[in-house]
Amino acid sequence: MPLFSQSNIFFFIDSSTIIGNLLNGQVYVSETEIAYTVQGNIIFKGDSKEKEQIFFTVDAKDIMSKKVGLVFQDDAKTVQYMTQNGNFFLGDHPMADYKRLLYFKQVNDSMYEVKSGIDTSLLGVIEGQFGSQAELVAAAHLYITHYHLDIAVKDIIERSEPMDEMGSGENVIRPYYDRGMYYVWVWDGEILKPAMGYRPEDEWKFDGRYLKPVWSLDPQSEWEWDGKILKPTWDNSAQNQWIWEDNVLKPYWDPNPDRMWVLEETIVRPMWNFNTSLQWEVTGSVPLPVLALVLLGRADR
Repeated sequence: MPLFSQSNIFFFIDSSTIIGNLLNGQVYVSETEIAYTVQGNIIFKGDSKEKEQIFFTVDAKDIMSKKVGLVFQDDAKTVQYMTQNGNFFLGDHPMADYKRLLYFKQVNDSMYEVKSGIDTSLLGVIEGQFGSQAELVAAAHLYITHYHLDIAVKDIIERSEPMDEMGSGENVIRPYYDRGMYYVWVWDGEILKPAMGYRPEDEWKFDGRYLKPVWSLDPQSEWEWDGKILKPTWDNSAQNQWIWEDNVLKPYWDPNPDRMWVLEETIVRPMWNFNTSLQWEVTGSVPLPVLALVLLGRADR
């Protein structure tokens, strides 16, 4: 999304009512009151650019694109919002529809429709050209607080958070920047299964040696683990064997680092790629062969 320098941006909630305007990097909520000041990727509280007044730090290249962006609280660690395709989601991953606060629909270079992430109703219209991603975030936050969308979504999360259904202390494998609960896996000590949805074809049983589909007797779906090497039980060729060694998952006979995964504490990533969208997070205790089944794309059939 191209961004242009701007002079004045107005935030409408109907055809004649505005809740604020952004002028030269400052968000006014009345003729004299400045709610936020934007400089670079930082949003400050009020009419200030002092470190003590930092409100949000924005890590997003293009909020309107499919690339995930992050908005951090004043500690620069806690995620307040996640963004993607113009959507704003509350909190950290997993990114899910029930966490969506609002979304922007770009009409043209100088107009956006603001719609509720809860019921898709029209919340307002923005007129003007943004100069930075942080200004977009400031605009979104203004609508979120005006309509109390954060309170509404928190209530939805408390009532319907799918992760709560898995209980506390679960062993979970999930994309670091999640695209939805479909890609989250739970290990209960015996069965690996999707966290959401009825997908019995994707449930796997591991007895310490064999990984088998729960609802299939097909021997060509089984994998064998000897404590170090994971391989199909029906195929002894070295090309299909994988080994865990020093927290690195790699092909047994292929030194190509592009096919290797590195486990660093709770994060698993490709060896030579630090793109966070390709990383997985592991919480609790998950056996290495079970983790490998997910990383290699075998679990989801």
